[in-house]
Amino acid sequence: MTALTRLEDAVYGLYAAGASAWARRRHRDDFARVERFCLFVGYPRSGHSLVGAMLNAHRDAVISHELNAHDLILAGCSRDELYGHILARSSWFNLRGNTSNYEYQVPRQWQGRFAALRVIGEKRGGAVTRCITAHPDFLDRVRDLVRVPLRAIHVVRNPWDNIAAISIDNRLSLPDAVDFYFRHCATTGRLGVPCAPEEVVTVRHEDMIRDPSGVLAGLLAFLELDAEPAYLDDCCSIVFPRPTYTRRKREWTPALLAEVERNVRDYPFLDGYAWEIPQEAGATPPPGP
Repeated sequence: MTALTRLEDAVYGLYAAGASAWARRRHRDDFARVERFCLFVGYPRSGHSLVGAMLNAHRDAVISHELNAHDLILAGCSRDELYGHILARSSWFNLRGNTSNYEYQVPRQWQGRFAALRVIGEKRGGAVTRCITAHPDFLDRVRDLVRVPLRAIHVVRNPWDNIAAISIDNRLSLPDAVDFYFRHCATTGRLGVPCAPEEVVTVRHEDMIRDPSGVLAGLLAFLELDAEPAYLDDCCSIVFPRPTYTRRKREWTPALLAEVERNVRDYPFLDGYAWEIPQEAGATPPPGP
């Protein structure tokens, strides 16, 4: 961790303490009117941030960026403490320009604020998946805490791209990244046990890029939020034109390619994914893993 990162974390800690306490006082009645609680499940570097940012831009939703809400829940926070921290984190991310590895600023929309708080939640898919692995009763704890319907968004990306991005971002060897990725799949592949069918939706990152308006409209229907045309257009404006083929940034052995292909067959939500890059793909990928 760099000195700059430590300083930013310290500043955020001070901001979050005050902002979350203020939100609990100011929005107590709004918290009581929340209709659904939303979590992301899945894998690091899979496209969660794009989806979360677009949902956070909706006038009736607040989806915070990487709060680590699961830690608050496991520590025994109250519902209002959780919601207060979500609002504080969303506000903080907006103050920073809604930027991390990519520009997530949706023009003319509602990031960092809301009109009517109908859906609240957090975007932190990989950490939540690991939490479910370590604490099989975690989703029951969430339901008991929020007392509104749970909605889980499972974002999937081409596994070869996802593994390569994990390898780069976490400084793992490719074999270690393969193991890391499929340990997450072992948990997401069993989501039908702790979740009812209406509680989970799977979204393919590549589908979001190919048809952002249609896929986002489907997510809004899943959350029972309105899909206003202007909102959809503004969200679509931040979607890059083609997937990032991060698999090209790592050297793959034939044995490792075959291992991934074998493992992919175990998970129906990965059906249709392959190593080959579509011929229409451009030579220069968008920036970032």
